Amino acid sequence: MNEQVFKNPLVVGYKGEVGSFLLNGLLRTMPKALNIWCFDINESEHERIERIKKSDYIFLCVPIQDTVGWLKQYKPFLKDKIVVEQCSLKSIIYENKEINDLNYISMHLLFRPSATPNIEDRSCILLRLKENQDVQILDWIKKIQVSSISYLEGYKEHDKLMAERQALIHKVLSVLDKTFSAREIDTFTSKQIKKLIERMKAGNKDLYNFIQTNEYLPEILEKFKNNLTNG
Repeated sequence: MNEQVFKNPLVVGYKGEVGSFLLNGLLRTMPKALNIWCFDINESEHERIERIKKSDYIFLCVPIQDTVGWLKQYKPFLKDKIVVEQCSLKSIIYENKEINDLNYISMHLLFRPSATPNIEDRSCILLRLKENQDVQILDWIKKIQVSSISYLEGYKEHDKLMAERQALIHKVLSVLDKTFSAREIDTFTSKQIKKLIERMKAGNKDLYNFIQTNEYLPEILEKFKNNLTNG
């Protein structure tokens, strides 16, 4: 693999769930750790800017609701960088005229690393690269986070799929949680559903609330209601 791919990655938010996972992947796969940069909430503004300037690839792992603000704040230092963003909703970046001209690689881990120990249960979405981007970066990302990879053509396709596979499922699980009686007698299926409910409730509530703002969710919910009514 081209050594350029390994040049000066920076993990922003390395103490978080996704950031620490990707940082460990970089440490595991890169030949040297000397040029791996990272920062989180404890570094000074000067330290952050200096590390951004020294980096070539920025793995942006801040909370989704802070992503756009971060990109706007540090945009003056990002012109010649490649930002690897993790958002569950891609439209907040690609439809924002203030930041959509930056150079992005868009990925989306479809699992929570700490709650998904089995590699076969891990998957990731990557959006297709622009023509002028080095395709080897995709192999690098796959190697870092060790999961199966699915490719989508653009951000709208991603968000439409996530309205169905993410936002709708979270909504249904929330409704089932409110609907189930307090009795502890379960079928095998209801027991598995309760496990999913508990997994969801143990996750990041702000993230789940943000996922519900997906612009394609109302259409999916209407389709779901029709199917529920008509069988």
